[in-house]
Amino acid sequence: MQFKDYYKILEVEPNATAEQIKKSYRRLAMTYHPDRNPNNPEAEEKFKDISEAYEVLQNAEKRKKFDMMRDGKNNTGEFYAKNTRKTDTKDDDDFGFDYFKKKTSQYSDFFNNFFRKSDLFKGDDFTGSISISLKEAYFGSNRILNILDKKLRITIKPGIKDEQLLKIPEQGYPGIGGGRNGDLYVRVKVEKDNIFTRRGDELFTEVFVDIFTILLGGDVLIATLNGDVRITIPKGIEYGKQLRIRGKGMPVYGTEGMFGDLFVKIKYYMPKNMSPEQIDLIKQAQEIGKKK
Repeated sequence: MQFKDYYKILEVEPNATAEQIKKSYRRLAMTYHPDRNPNNPEAEEKFKDISEAYEVLQNAEKRKKFDMMRDGKNNTGEFYAKNTRKTDTKDDDDFGFDYFKKKTSQYSDFFNNFFRKSDLFKGDDFTGSISISLKEAYFGSNRILNILDKKLRITIKPGIKDEQLLKIPEQGYPGIGGGRNGDLYVRVKVEKDNIFTRRGDELFTEVFVDIFTILLGGDVLIATLNGDVRITIPKGIEYGKQLRIRGKGMPVYGTEGMFGDLFVKIKYYMPKNMSPEQIDLIKQAQEIGKKK
């Protein structure tokens, strides 16, 4: 595809001022206007190029992007342009521009393939936020959002992190001049949980067990986000020590079948209203301990 140098088309230098560009456009548009050149396809094509060039160079933001593309050949021979949000444009009252807009159904291939591709006419992005529970973050969830007078269903994958930003392409504001829509960005906020604390893909919780289980060891049920699991409490475990339960933490976002770990802090409580038999047994254990 042939590169179009809009400066050469408008017969101005790359450092031309806005007034110089406007003056040259008026002169050329008047010369090649189809009304002054009836049944002259070459003049009409020239007029289209002039109008297209002015559409770009009369707008500071579009001109900046064109300059980036024009200078972006570098050593590769390829053009480039960074993404940008749409810029506001207004109809130009100068001679010929309205004719171009009304009489031509599309821009040139160069214009379409480079400028629209580089999002010069992309619509504005739309941003918002939603809140989900930690359990929804664990299993994944769906939400129906009302965006720009339309309902949109979004899917939240398991393991999503607090403040993670989701991008839904082309669901933002409409583009202009045939450009694509802007994007939708949804910030996901994961609410704090009363039982579990999250750090990355790992979860932390605590469990209280009776003093007898601490002294003798035993099995207890531990709640996880995916059901209860039974773990063994080692005999004589220290107060506040953490036990690791592998694979019972959060799902690793975007990696199916991978999970972080769950860390359980062991705490104990003293039983209340012990029976006389229990008290006697404790006393006996105390006496035996004194004799050692």
